[in-house]
Order: sequence, then C-alpha cells, then structure tokens
Amino acid sequence: MTVILAGHGAGDGSEANRRHLELAEALRARRPGVRFGCAFWKGTPSFVEAARSLRGQGPVIVPVMASSGYYARRRLPEEWAKGDPSRSFVIAPPVGTLPAFPHVVANKVGEAVTGMRRRGLNPVVLLVGHGTTRVRSSGDVARWVRDELALAFPQIEILTAFLDESPHVADVARSLRGVPVVAAPLLMGGGPHVDVDIARALIEPRPSSGLGCVTENLTILPPILEW
Repeated sequence: MTVILAGHGAGDGSEANRRHLELAEALRARRPGVRFGCAFWKGTPSFVEAARSLRGQGPVIVPVMASSGYYARRRLPEEWAKGDPSRSFVIAPPVGTLPAFPHVVANKVGEAVTGMRRRGLNPVVLLVGHGTTRVRSSGDVARWVRDELALAFPQIEILTAFLDESPHVADVARSLRGVPVVAAPLLMGGGPHVDVDIARALIEPRPSSGLGCVTENLTILPPILEW
C-alpha cells in the first residue's frame, strides 16, 4: 500500500516542506508495511510528478491540509489526474476535516491559555485560517473548530480570522490591540503565511511588542505539523 501526504508546501528546502517530509519519515517508522511519500503544490515532487511515478498503482493520497478548500478540492485532484489519467488513485478527506481535529487544536490552545492565565491574563483565542473566496467552504473548518472550542472553553471568547477572506486577520488584530490573545494558525506546514503574514498582522498593532512570536500578552502557536 502506498500513501502520499499531499501538502501545499512553500518550495524545496523550506521549513514547511521539511515538516511534511519528517511526518512521512515518522509514519514509515510506525508502519513499516506501508510506503509513505510526499507530494507538493510548491515543491518536489509536484502533484503531477508524483502521480506519474505511481500511475495505475492505486495510491491513497492524504491532503495534509487544514480545510477542504481550493487546493484540496480543486488543484490536488486536477493535477493528480493529469499525471494519472487512469484515476486509480483515492483521495482521502483533508486532515483538518477529520473528527479528531478540533480536539487536537483544543489541547494545544488549552496549554497556551493556561500559560497566560498563570501570568494573570485572560486571553481571547483567535483561530486563523487561510480561507479563500474561490471556494466558499474553505473557512468552514475554522468555524467548526471555533464552535467546538467554544463548548470546550465556555468562558473564553473564540474568534476566527482569515488571510484571504473576511474577516481578515489584520482587521481582527487591530480590534484586539492591547487584548491578550492566543492565536492558533490553522495551517499545517506554516511557511511565510505563519512566519510573516500572520505574525506581522498580529504584532504590528501592538507597538511595544517587538518582532517576536511570544510577548507578554500575545502567543502565536507554531504551525500544526510542529505540534
């Protein structure tokens, strides 16, 4: 059996791609009878290249993506079919849509909230998804996780924001200026979206913060594959 971990990626040699490759290596150690590999939208092998190398072999492709958005629903199946017109492959649901996903997020967010409360702070939790206007369902996972976290943490305000749809993270960050925040990027491998876009949007409205991901009243969690 062959399982391919399909990620967006941020280019060969990037931290985002490295995290996917490390996940595949860890899974090989746990399941030696299964062949695990990776494929990327941005990186080597590409979706098309991986599909060509496995043409007709019936691999299972797992989108290591946090939502059923543009890349999971459109680009991945379209590109894979270009490389394997036999359509012998199976594409599993994106990781972020699995029932256990909100519980994983809740555990990590809970740790960060506890850390802030020990310092006498009562933070707002901000879930930051990519989102896109190209696929209306792209933000559904973030909203679903928000609702699940609201049940797990009834005394904490849980908000959502997005990079590429409304409400935009920069706008929400400005409204939270001076408010303690635990920000959870709902992005698997991270890359510039986490290290630059989300960090800048959250940090810039806080004039005394400086350029760090953890400040007195702001904690930005790492990308999910680092959890």
